[in-house]
Amino acid sequence: MAYGPSTRRVIDFADASQALGINPVGQSGVLFDTHYADQAKPFARGQYVRQHVSGADVAAHARSTLVLQALP
Repeated sequence: MAYGPSTRRVIDFADASQALGINPVGQSGVLFDTHYADQAKPFARGQYVRQHVSGADVAAHARSTLVLQALP
C-alpha cells in the first residue's frame, strides 16, 4: 500500500501572492459538487495551481460565491 499527502502547498511567505497548491478532492472537496476532484489529474501528474490569497485576487478570479446565512 502507498500513502501520500492529501494536499500540497508551496508558499514563499516573503511573497505569498505567488503561492502554489493542489488538492486531489478539488476546489470544493464536496462529493457531487461541480468542483469535486477537478484537481485530481493535475495532482497525480505532480502539477500545481496558483493560489489566490489576497482579497482582491480572490475577487478578481472568483467564478461563484457561496453565501452562508444564519437561521432566524
